[in-house]
Amino acid sequence: MKKIILLSSLLFLTACVSGFNSSPETPASSTVSNVYTSQFPEVPIPMLMKTDPKNTLTTVNSAGEKLGRENFTGNMEASNLAAHMIQNLTSQSWSLIGTMQGEKSLQLYQKDTRYLIIFIEAGSFNTNMQIWVVNHINNFSLPAQGNDPFNFGDTPAFQSAPINDNFNDFGAESVF
Repeated sequence: MKKIILLSSLLFLTACVSGFNSSPETPASSTVSNVYTSQFPEVPIPMLMKTDPKNTLTTVNSAGEKLGRENFTGNMEASNLAAHMIQNLTSQSWSLIGTMQGEKSLQLYQKDTRYLIIFIEAGSFNTNMQIWVVNHINNFSLPAQGNDPFNFGDTPAFQSAPINDNFNDFGAESVF
């Protein structure tokens, strides 16, 4: 009996000492080496995020580029994932056009003739991420305010108005 108590005490002390000397774990450092590629070869994905094939849809355009949506889920803090994506995508020559950080995060990138949209949402146990890669429409630009290229006139549905309060679903404050 004394041997069992002595052995269990020794194991307990060994575990305490090894836990005391070790450095705290961090989710995943933001280095390109901790990534893999999935459906989109130019989009590095952190190793802690796993693809969800049931909610993924891709196609190939006439130039041979993959377009579509891919969903991921994983055990990574949403803010760390957002920072990781910014660091790794800019290193892959994606230009960050805009971002919105909050309970839900949105990032918009451009590279050559494609846009990349990333939506990150923290869940109860996992973080979810959607990646959308879409084509740039040639010779298309958003109209300047007051310019009505589609000739909708003063139709109430198309008048300038503040965005609905549902914007706060992103967990950020409206800038409108």
